[in-house]
Amino acid sequence: MAAATSDAGGGDDASLEEREQGALLTLRNVAKDYVSAAGVVHALRELDLIIQEGEFVAIVGTSGSGKSTLMNILGCLDRPTRGTYGLAGFDVGDRTNDGRALVRNRLIGFVFQGFNLLPRTTALENVELPLSYRGVPRKQRRKRALEALASVGLADRVHHTPNQLSGGQQQRVAIARALVTDPPLLLADEPTGNLDTRTSLEVLALLQRLNRDRGITIALVTHEHDIAACASRVCTFRDGRMVTDVRNETPLDAAAQLAKLPREAKGAADETEDHEGIARAAAKAPVPFSVFAAMWAAGSAGSLLGVLYNKLILDASVPAVTVAFGVLLESFVAARYAKRKLGRPLSQDQRARVALYYTLFNGVFVALALALKMPDVVAERLGHGASSAGLVVVALCSFVVAVSLLRFLLLSLFAPRAGRAAVAEH
Repeated sequence: MAAATSDAGGGDDASLEEREQGALLTLRNVAKDYVSAAGVVHALRELDLIIQEGEFVAIVGTSGSGKSTLMNILGCLDRPTRGTYGLAGFDVGDRTNDGRALVRNRLIGFVFQGFNLLPRTTALENVELPLSYRGVPRKQRRKRALEALASVGLADRVHHTPNQLSGGQQQRVAIARALVTDPPLLLADEPTGNLDTRTSLEVLALLQRLNRDRGITIALVTHEHDIAACASRVCTFRDGRMVTDVRNETPLDAAAQLAKLPREAKGAADETEDHEGIARAAAKAPVPFSVFAAMWAAGSAGSLLGVLYNKLILDASVPAVTVAFGVLLESFVAARYAKRKLGRPLSQDQRARVALYYTLFNGVFVALALALKMPDVVAERLGHGASSAGLVVVALCSFVVAVSLLRFLLLSLFAPRAGRAAVAEH
């Protein structure tokens, strides 16, 4: 490693100005103070820092050293009390909250220790999220999200939710989400903090490859010196100051270190068990409420079509036709919409739950409507004694079971064929 550069101590103005030319990120005399009941806390003290395009910088320090405060400022989540922050030619410190939010969305990708993935959405949908905020058309953002997931080695996991992925896979989804907007700067806050040694090296190898092959500038916060050794530059913080800024001419090659680890034995039986576990998790995953909402809207539209068919074609009122139109359309829409929402068809378990829950909801709704419309008739039926009431309950339960079975069969019938093949593979 080379000796510490002049950034650590502030350096002379001429040297700083020379290195500012073409720099991606520049901090000049930046300080951050917080006022508390105990007094003023100096989180950062008169910091000068310049990061050139294509650098991989590790920011190291113990708790309270100021590295997290620095990361918040670099990520435009906070602004300095004093000093200037320039990013890609923009004076970020002078921008409004909306202006800094725009810079975050356009120029910065974030990777967090806790992954911060939406739990009930697929990897593909998580990666699409930043593009949705930009207003990118659905077809284009799906294409870019698929490319980002492929670049981190997750082309075969695009339709898996976070609970179906390992910790390393979740972090790779988070990296793909950070990369999908093609930001020049990637901020990684303890990205390996929740990962074991092997998975940490996998993530570091990926970051090194992105930095080397795509020229992405990376600023990585960590308290572990062996993680920082993978960076080409290490800045150490203490008490709000940068005490050393060391350029590492021979950074640790994470991919080479990963190759030295003993291979984890995993036979065919383990692979089968893994696929079966993923399939079971997918089958038991909750069905989004929007699927039920789409089903209800389609059923209402189908019933209306049935009424129009009765009036215009049959010139008669046939309730069975109205119900048939509604049930057929709601089942078709539910099966297709669920495929689009989940990225895969409803599993057999999910179809059974959708059919039962939706039928019960409709049954309660119809029962309440009848009770309000014909309270005397309902009271008379229930007033014939326990045996009569029991027969009514049995009849209602039989009706719910029959209608639920019908909806289940229709959902299975309308399930997309490509989706059935994909599920069969698992």
